[in-house]
Amino acid sequence: MASLQDHWAASCSWESYPWKNELATQAERVEQHFAEVLDDNFESEWSPLHMLERALVLSAFAMRRMIEKRLVTDELKARTYRFTTYLAANAYRSPAHGSTGGQVFRNYRLGEPTGLRLRIADLANEIIHSSQLLVIYGPGNPSTGLLIASDWNMQKRIIHLTIEEFRDSVDVVLNDRVTHAIDSWDSETNTVRSTRE
Repeated sequence: MASLQDHWAASCSWESYPWKNELATQAERVEQHFAEVLDDNFESEWSPLHMLERALVLSAFAMRRMIEKRLVTDELKARTYRFTTYLAANAYRSPAHGSTGGQVFRNYRLGEPTGLRLRIADLANEIIHSSQLLVIYGPGNPSTGLLIASDWNMQKRIIHLTIEEFRDSVDVVLNDRVTHAIDSWDSETNTVRSTRE
């Protein structure tokens, strides 16, 4: 019978480059599939809305993974950004589980935009846990973009994100560079504290 002396374990430091590569790839796919949704002449055997959802969720997961593993600066982790949101209407009705949209024009006050400040991690979680995920297009307000509501918040509000705002959020993460990292262990509390600058 083998003993533990016959085993070895491989490990390494957490690094951002695999996740930044994945984020960059998926962000390009988001833009591609978003454009396909808006193209009346686009034809394919697959739905661009399905592919858009996949690329959005994978982008969000890459961002959240980097934040959770301390692969971004503390400044980026804490900073908030302003997004447009629309509050739920009094006549809100929960959408069917099989629908990405439900009755969005009835459920939200789309003519009354308000502001909401979110961290990148909060936005990523909204996308990962989205129960409402739509492309909205047309003149005026809301402008052409994405409507996203997580299962946590869909009864309160839906977030509006233009494709440019999505790209800006991605670029903030891709351009963030940790140049100074410290981990320290507190023996009294048996916890590790970290600093990322």
